[in-house]
Amino acid sequence: MAADGRFRWIIETMLVRPDDRILEIGPGSSDSLGDLAERLRDGRVVGVDRSPTAIARAAKRHAAHIDSGRVRLVQAGLEHLSREQLLDEIGPDTAGFDIIFAVNVNVFWTKRPTAELTLVRDCLAENGKLCLFYGYGHPDAAVSTSPKPAPGHLTDYLTSAAFDVEVVSAGDLLGIIATPR
Repeated sequence: MAADGRFRWIIETMLVRPDDRILEIGPGSSDSLGDLAERLRDGRVVGVDRSPTAIARAAKRHAAHIDSGRVRLVQAGLEHLSREQLLDEIGPDTAGFDIIFAVNVNVFWTKRPTAELTLVRDCLAENGKLCLFYGYGHPDAAVSTSPKPAPGHLTDYLTSAAFDVEVVSAGDLLGIIATPR
């Protein structure tokens, strides 16, 4: 995910604060981890990706942020991780992640993500949120052209997992902000 208008909109929509603890599901080797790390002062961003190649590229690309302690990387599929493993990445005695997010990650809409949403809920801090984004275009685009799920499909899965849902969109981008009830 390039540092472009799309990602600026995503960061603004998530309301990222300097001390947030953030989990990105499926960052690949994009700039997203670095862009978030630059906005953090005392916070940390953890990237979890199933691809060893993506993790190796991300480690090289974000070496300075990893050395600073603001970025951590985990190579694993979300389905293979536990709450304890994820929370260990943000430090001892943590209450959880303030933001868990994913961009163009299919697991949340190609099947009923019961286990994944349970893990997300267990890893969120009080008042934490799950943010799912879809689209490849710009937030100022006049027409939405990139493939993305129907919002109703996502909101059905989330509400049945006891999340309150807000749908946001801009140009070619769709966002779903979910908070546990």
